[in-house]
Amino acid sequence: AAYACGIVALIFREPFPLKRMLLAVTRPDLAAAIRNDDGLVTEAEANADAHDEYNRPRLRRKLILESLTTRYGDVCSVEHPSTAEADLSPYECVHDAKLLDFLSTAWDRWVELGEDGRDSDACSYHAKDADATDDDKEKIPGLIPINFSLHRNSRERPGNSVYGGIAYYCTDICTPIVAPLLEELRWDGAVVKLAVARAVAGSRQIEEETNGTEPISAAYAITTHPGHHAAFDSFGGYCYLNHAARAAREMQKMLGDDSKVAILDVDYHCGNGTAALFYTDASVWVASLHCDPNFDYPFTAGFAEDIGEGEGWGSTMHMPLPPGTSWEKEYKEALSVAVDAIATGFGAQGLIVSLGIDTYDGDAVSIRRAGFRLSGNDYKKMGALIGSKIPKGVPTVFVQEGGYKMDVVGDAAADVVASFCRAQMNREA
Repeated sequence: AAYACGIVALIFREPFPLKRMLLAVTRPDLAAAIRNDDGLVTEAEANADAHDEYNRPRLRRKLILESLTTRYGDVCSVEHPSTAEADLSPYECVHDAKLLDFLSTAWDRWVELGEDGRDSDACSYHAKDADATDDDKEKIPGLIPINFSLHRNSRERPGNSVYGGIAYYCTDICTPIVAPLLEELRWDGAVVKLAVARAVAGSRQIEEETNGTEPISAAYAITTHPGHHAAFDSFGGYCYLNHAARAAREMQKMLGDDSKVAILDVDYHCGNGTAALFYTDASVWVASLHCDPNFDYPFTAGFAEDIGEGEGWGSTMHMPLPPGTSWEKEYKEALSVAVDAIATGFGAQGLIVSLGIDTYDGDAVSIRRAGFRLSGNDYKKMGALIGSKIPKGVPTVFVQEGGYKMDVVGDAAADVVASFCRAQMNREA
């Protein structure tokens, strides 16, 4: 009870300390935006978001940024990378170079096929009837697989056609290759790199108690696309590149190659791509709280008995939770166990939080099969719990993952990161 009261005090103590303790990093908005029924988006962003019935990543990014700046402007500052990364090669630290080449060239190859050459079965189904010509590339249907390759073996390969590539690398039909994707991923890479750099620099200022720039408690990489389902040579589940995994590697480069970095995944779905990337690596601890895969995506990964192998044995913690999970009944305790394992058991020197908001009650994607029941102040409690247990000065980067209930995603995400920072500021060490 005393512990619970302490968390509540951290959440609701007013006012916030008047410090810019949270840095949000996201791409600059270079085109004029319009406010419509979906929110503040450009026409091109609206077209790109129309390729899937549920996924609105461009709108989600805008809503989160809007909530942070309007509700937490006294504690949150915003920084934009000056340029996008030149290409996707920085992701070679976690992904196959051939996958990166495919993602870099697939759209142009798809367009070059022409209207008559594009198989209608490979067109993203929500855009099949779009009245588009090859001169109107933003409205050309996205590319999805016609078929899928067998489980990896020495004979399977993507071949030379764009159809072979999408069949080999993509794991579903809801993660299309679309017109703005490559540019968005290049910006996402720049966002991740800058967020890690700022978080590490901020943690060093806290340790040294410098009088220079105000130290930050966390950086928030608000990428356009989520990433935790992307593995070494595959993408899917709305994820193309694994930003959390890259953030971990970037942080290790800055802290030292032998540094220990943890990834805490609080998305509703298991971070199966992240877990796979570090399954044999003892230097990166991966903890994922998610819906039991016997009930929901990804169905084939995220079981409690999967704890790593080889040198990474014991460095993966899957915590599958039942459908209908609520904050008080199951989630709070599970999160507490995971964060304790990261902070004291593993002794993390850096933390990446894969922040998904599809745990929200009524989330459109989650509710189709199961769903959790978190809501409202539960997200302040989530951030406060994490922040109260992670030692002060541990560089922390939040990376945006999923969240599909557009009327709440912005505020819920902002509540988590702001409450984390408040809890950190109230820690003595």
